[in-house]
Amino acid sequence: MTHKIRPGVPEDVEAREYVRVATWKTAYRGIMPDDYLDALKVEPDAVAGMEEGLAGALAEGRTPLLVGEIGGRIAGFVNFGRCRDERIGGGEVFALYVLPEAQADGLGYALMTAAVERLRADGHEEIGLWVAAGNAQARHFYERFGFVSSGRVQRHSAPLPPVEEVHYRLSPSTNSATAGTNISG
Repeated sequence: MTHKIRPGVPEDVEAREYVRVATWKTAYRGIMPDDYLDALKVEPDAVAGMEEGLAGALAEGRTPLLVGEIGGRIAGFVNFGRCRDERIGGGEVFALYVLPEAQADGLGYALMTAAVERLRADGHEEIGLWVAAGNAQARHFYERFGFVSSGRVQRHSAPLPPVEEVHYRLSPSTNSATAGTNISG
């Protein structure tokens, strides 16, 4: 199915949150407690805060959110920007989620490619991301895209259940034209 990638706007935040919640409920089964995942829902207060944050970023000329549409409906998104950890530096992909039913359509690859292109255009040669150590499907996707483990590990806790995360990096020599050449769809 054909998809469209575009910059996210504040009106997309609720749909973005729906995608995140729906994806977490499947992607993190067996990694996070079922009762935590079953209780996840789109929180209106969180949506309002994210809408405000995105509006501020857009007003500053930043585009930290790209959404992917299939049939006019948001089916995935990617958030990215300057790395949150100054010790690591470079750019960072903060979140990449695609609805489970759209994961074989190449939307994740298209979103990641667009985010890498934007980060590189903003001068970030190194690009990193954190992924749950137990999320084999996501790790495999990132590795096929060209990301490699940096060896860094961190443990997330409150307000989330404790989860070990591993850090991946995409080297400057991996460009968007060659990244993801092992990914079909």
